[in-house]
Amino acid sequence: MDIIGIDLGTTNSVATVYTENGLKHISFDGDFLLPSVVNVSDEGVIVGIKAKNMAMIAEDNTAISVKRVIGTDEKLTLNGKEFTPEEVSSFIIKKIITTAKQEMGTEYKRCVVTVPAYFNENQREATSQAVKLAGLEVLRVINEPTAAAIAYGADRDDEMMYGVYDLGGGTFDISIIENSEGLIEVLSTTGDNNLGGDDFDNKLATLIWEKSEFDIPLTKKLKIKLNQVAEKTKISLSSEDSVDIDEKFFAKREGEPLHLEVKVTKEEFEELIQKDIDKTIDLLLDTVEEANCDIDELEAIILTGGSSRIPLISNKILERIGKLPILIEDPDKSVSIGAILQGAMIEGVDTDSILVDITPYSLGTSALSIDYSMDEVLSKIILKNTPVPTSKTSRYHAVVEFQEAFKIDIYQGEDEDNLEQNYKIGDMLLKVKEPVEDGAIDVTFSLNQNGMLSVIGKEIHTDEIINGKFKTKISKSTQHSKVKEMDILSDHDQTIIAKIDKVLDSDILDEDKDDLKELRAKYVSAKSEEKESLEEEIIDTIFFLEDSIANGV
Repeated sequence: MDIIGIDLGTTNSVATVYTENGLKHISFDGDFLLPSVVNVSDEGVIVGIKAKNMAMIAEDNTAISVKRVIGTDEKLTLNGKEFTPEEVSSFIIKKIITTAKQEMGTEYKRCVVTVPAYFNENQREATSQAVKLAGLEVLRVINEPTAAAIAYGADRDDEMMYGVYDLGGGTFDISIIENSEGLIEVLSTTGDNNLGGDDFDNKLATLIWEKSEFDIPLTKKLKIKLNQVAEKTKISLSSEDSVDIDEKFFAKREGEPLHLEVKVTKEEFEELIQKDIDKTIDLLLDTVEEANCDIDELEAIILTGGSSRIPLISNKILERIGKLPILIEDPDKSVSIGAILQGAMIEGVDTDSILVDITPYSLGTSALSIDYSMDEVLSKIILKNTPVPTSKTSRYHAVVEFQEAFKIDIYQGEDEDNLEQNYKIGDMLLKVKEPVEDGAIDVTFSLNQNGMLSVIGKEIHTDEIINGKFKTKISKSTQHSKVKEMDILSDHDQTIIAKIDKVLDSDILDEDKDDLKELRAKYVSAKSEEKESLEEEIIDTIFFLEDSIANGV
């Protein structure tokens, strides 16, 4: 089967394939987690752990947490070249399929990719375009908690209703699922696209910096290193009551090295994130209510996503809801498992499961208030939690006789009274060649199984039709052809060597040059298994030396 399931994450991405011997997770540099980090240099494109390491010494050429801006108009400048978030994301997917081909000996041509349940039309379309830019056909775009539900419920014949609590690196989703003899039906879903482990890292990094009492500016370069320390500390605090941070030569002040020596307790960390965790539980309770069920009807609350390992989450859910949640087996893998199982369903492989998904938000148009105040309100056409695929039509009448054009603004949201509280995702203009006295249009919203929207407007008297155009589409820039031509480096030795040579050509002390030349020589002659530790030493050395250069020391 040439289908691959991809969990394209904010912090890490995971890929799973279907084999005759069962499911197989693709391995990247010895780990199934691929850091969603991209580095672009003159030598080529690096993706994954090595790109994450390079962020410390090539921060302006490195993209981190790209998923948080996908589907927006934001541009990313890497190594002097401008990229859209979709283009940068396509590098991550290219890395995945290149590695999968090397490991499995199969050329994967089709893909099921996952997105946060609360992603809007623009974000879903952008994710789909990133997959296409990487050279894959998009079979299906499914919601992350839905994918986790497939992974959890695939082998269960018993009837049950449960919640899927999905807290990843950059997003949070919660869905209520009903499983009945292999029929996996999503009843309700909601989420927050800007809440996840990255936010916890940022808060912890701020605390660590305050405790350090370093009287120096927190530069972009230092912030990256500090966040990496915070991430490691966060992970350790899931199993330890406190962590003693000891980072030698962390920074410099007036030529003197500064050592980061700070103690952080679990209690301090939990205090930092308590409001965020409370917010997720509020969303859980809202989602239960939207599913028209009672919290007592849930037989389980399933935790998935890497950040769901934080003990405070289980403790708070138990405290507020009275149910001890279940951490799904391999929470980092469950979403990609669900993605490939969905691919297997599409391919006709007997997985004993059928999926019925929903739209996580209402969709509609702006319309005049019925009180004739000329205020605009949201007129919902497709309601939140409607099963997909679906198609709904509403009729709107002209406000003046012989109206020549109808402007239709397309919105996502729930606030029917305050239009501005909803998110505008597109607009369309229907010009009527032969206007009539009592003009009216039928507006049809259609959602496919990927949760992607198409809109058609038709004047009922003349049958004139227009298709909706959405706010953010992939630009037709010539950059795309360059993206397709850019190779993902499987070996980035030349990138490291080029960086060493650049520092050697700069104004550093002779003894530092000698040390760096020695490291260069060792790296060039080292065996592949020895290069990883050498690379860390080289990056730390360059980080420290460049700090000296920046401060004129």
